[in-house]
Amino acid sequence: MICIRNLSYEKSHKTILNSISFQFEEGKTYGIIGPNGAGKSTLLKHMMNLIVPPKNTIFYEDKDIRNFHVKDYAKKVSFVFQENTRQVDFSVYEMLLMGKYTEMDLWGNLSKEVEEEVVELLKELQILHLKDQPINTLSGGEAQKVFIGRALLQNTPLLLLDEPTSMLDMHNSIELMHCIERLKAKRHLTIVMVLHDLNLALQSCQELLLMEEGKIIMSGTPQEMVQGIELQRVYHQKLHLIEEAGQSYIVPRLF
Repeated sequence: MICIRNLSYEKSHKTILNSISFQFEEGKTYGIIGPNGAGKSTLLKHMMNLIVPPKNTIFYEDKDIRNFHVKDYAKKVSFVFQENTRQVDFSVYEMLLMGKYTEMDLWGNLSKEVEEEVVELLKELQILHLKDQPINTLSGGEAQKVFIGRALLQNTPLLLLDEPTSMLDMHNSIELMHCIERLKAKRHLTIVMVLHDLNLALQSCQELLLMEEGKIIMSGTPQEMVQGIELQRVYHQKLHLIEEAGQSYIVPRLF
């Protein structure tokens, strides 16, 4: 679906990404993990085309993403930032409508079918009761569902998420990940997300990419990741692995 070939990136004479190559397959959920400063979010921003990659380094269905018109690429790839501005007076419904900007006519109008689609998504996200509520009055978990919903309304095959649970407590993080999985299955999405919570990554992703110092140093299934030596090395042997009922869990090794 989306292919990265030998992508490198420097900023202020510092190497942020170093010869990244990877092929993302359609229909999978990928998690990008690694310590702070590994280049995870920067990689995602290149895939989003927010940081324009060098020519012939990122391809969507064999086409260089630099050759897409902005509006055309928005029909292929949608994304949700790590932090989203909520200090606005728009209602939840109005925020979601922004996800349909590629379908607006010259006067900014949308069809009745689009309005019905938005209401249906509110039901899927289990926030229909918040439809007319201002976005700046919502909790962090509620607001994150709205931003993900806005991205989903672009109806793209590929969804990129930059730390979707970073501002949420444990309960809301788990609930949000369940919601993402339900929507992925129903809409046949491919999802690539940056995650700091290793347990959420292990439980939610089909394949993990471990990054360190701008490189992908290992990729594989969650089970392959926890059984390998690279995860422990990258986190300086500070991880304690627990196996229970066929599932792997990680807790920090404090001493």
